[in-house]
Amino acid sequence: MNEREKIINNLIEIIKKIVRSNEVNSGSSTVNLPQWDSLSYMAIISEVEVVYDVSITQDNIENFDSIQSIADIILNK
Repeated sequence: MNEREKIINNLIEIIKKIVRSNEVNSGSSTVNLPQWDSLSYMAIISEVEVVYDVSITQDNIENFDSIQSIADIILNK
């Protein structure tokens, strides 16, 4: 398993816990997961910042809307 796959698997677990849904997968996003609402969005940002020591800024917050895009942000820190 490469680094990206590890991050994606961990993000799935983080988001499952926050949105309280087992329907989260690597293709999940704010578009296809109704539980990923504005409150969940803020909780996910906070958890990712702590776990991965990244800062979500105005420049990258627009791309913080799917598991794949969050993994990109983490990998490009």
